[in-house]
Amino acid sequence: MSTTNEQYREDLTAYLLEVATGNGYLKGTLLHTPDLDEAWQRYAPSFYGDAVHEFNGYPEYCLACAGYLGMAVAHLWDKDWVRYMDSPYSFFQSDKGFDDMDDFITGNILRENTRSVAAMHSLSAEAFHFLMKSGAEAGTADAYRFFLISVEVMYKIGAAIWLDKLGYKFEKVNLT
Repeated sequence: MSTTNEQYREDLTAYLLEVATGNGYLKGTLLHTPDLDEAWQRYAPSFYGDAVHEFNGYPEYCLACAGYLGMAVAHLWDKDWVRYMDSPYSFFQSDKGFDDMDDFITGNILRENTRSVAAMHSLSAEAFHFLMKSGAEAGTADAYRFFLISVEVMYKIGAAIWLDKLGYKFEKVNLT
């Protein structure tokens, strides 16, 4: 029986959330906002185009860059979303493009690399391992779809880690 796309997404998200929580990057909750999800929908086609070309040679790097992108978008969302919400995908890259996206984001947007780099090294390796264990045969449509899902989940995990770093948390609010 093959894994469905949605089951793969749920399982990978739960697994990476557990790993991130165990490593102290999150507190058991995948923090998110609709703004960050909408931003992903805008950036995803360009990101996928870059990542697909590099994945065979640098799979963990491609997955990590998705997490860095999530961190950067969360950072800008907190800083001044009205100003940054329409930033193009190229805003997250230097003139070297995708090849140094990680360094560009950590050095020029986040201005932090201790927590972000450790988190992305660890989680991208775990995501790649999870992808390899999925059972999807390399070069198939299932493998491609699972790769795209893995990239999206890494983006969301990266965003959640940065939101957590900034002190955001889900709390019940009494509106009465």
